[in-house]
Amino acid sequence: MADYKLTELMVVRCAKEIKDEEVVFVGVGLPIMVAAFAFATHAPNMIMLTEGGAIRATAPEALAITVDDPAAFAGGDATSGMLATMAALQRGEVDVAFIGGAQIDKYGNINSTGAGDWTKKESFTYFAGSGGANDMATSGKRVLAIMPQDRKKFVEKCEYITTPGYLGGPGEREKLGMIGGGPDCVVSTMGVYRFDEKSKEMYLAEYFPGQSVDKIKAACAWDLKVSPNVKETIAPTAEEVKVLRTLDPTGFYLG
Repeated sequence: MADYKLTELMVVRCAKEIKDEEVVFVGVGLPIMVAAFAFATHAPNMIMLTEGGAIRATAPEALAITVDDPAAFAGGDATSGMLATMAALQRGEVDVAFIGGAQIDKYGNINSTGAGDWTKKESFTYFAGSGGANDMATSGKRVLAIMPQDRKKFVEKCEYITTPGYLGGPGEREKLGMIGGGPDCVVSTMGVYRFDEKSKEMYLAEYFPGQSVDKIKAACAWDLKVSPNVKETIAPTAEEVKVLRTLDPTGFYLG
């Protein structure tokens, strides 16, 4: 068995959600690492877009540390600016919108704005903010999210919806004219989640090695549903770990 880190397991598992030749709009943080790994392995023909305006049909020559890092643009296929990539979203041209977040609820709504009492500055904690995440989740054909998990982060209802999932349940996105399909998969630090086709509620599909269904349910603030076919996630291979560490030799993303 390969010796791997939790971040490496998350990146490899997330990358498997990306298919070759898909158009992937990549958000800040680990999504950049996942895109680099997908390019280097099973999806060499994917198209990568960033909020900063990079459009790539080829893998970046160096690992970007943010979506407007020069590394995302150098040797790229187009550098048309934010308006071009955001317009691609609104035209329905993005297959996968890939984001992170600070808090997620059972319908896949994400909060990356803040938590606490808005009226009391000292009790409110600000997060990173929206960026392009709202646009991505509203218009991408499907949404992939990667984020840490505990009861404060996996909540029954987000205190603030920065990024829409299925809002309050079935039909809510359609009522608001959202063209995107909504959340499809969430990869946390504990497992992998899907969404029920009828209820639109998140359920556990896979648990990571070393985790259990009971541990994961205890790390959710609602009564998490579990697939009858729940299974353990396959660990990264030695070759996959080698590729990851070659892409991120300083451990900026992988730690």
